[in-house]
Amino acid sequence: MARTLITLGVIVGALAVAWLYRRIRPSSPTAPTYSVPAQLERWDFAQPNTDWLLAVFTSKTCSTCAAVIEAAEELADDTLAVQEVEHRRHGELHRRYAVDAVPLAVVADRTGAVCASLAGPATSAELSALIASVRH
Repeated sequence: MARTLITLGVIVGALAVAWLYRRIRPSSPTAPTYSVPAQLERWDFAQPNTDWLLAVFTSKTCSTCAAVIEAAEELADDTLAVQEVEHRRHGELHRRYAVDAVPLAVVADRTGAVCASLAGPATSAELSALIASVRH
């Protein structure tokens, strides 16, 4: 009988320690999340009849956005429209497409289907590779 009580005491003690550990342990950091629209209405953007659209969602308070839009504008051609969607000027588009992180570059086809995206800082070469990946 004494052995059983000791065993139960050890089990209860272990459970109490495990419960306490879970309560005081710091939580794991979460990975940043952002949303990417799946579809764009091409009439919301300049040159809706081009084959491809590279829309770059930005904000004036973003320290890396200017470099991303500058890199994107280098890629514009007859088949690729590039448009900056700055938050203060186009806040309704940020809300409509639930864009909650900038810079966010999205590549949409003629129908507005988003085929690829890239969040965060990006060079011209990275954006060019992104566009090439969906064109072929």
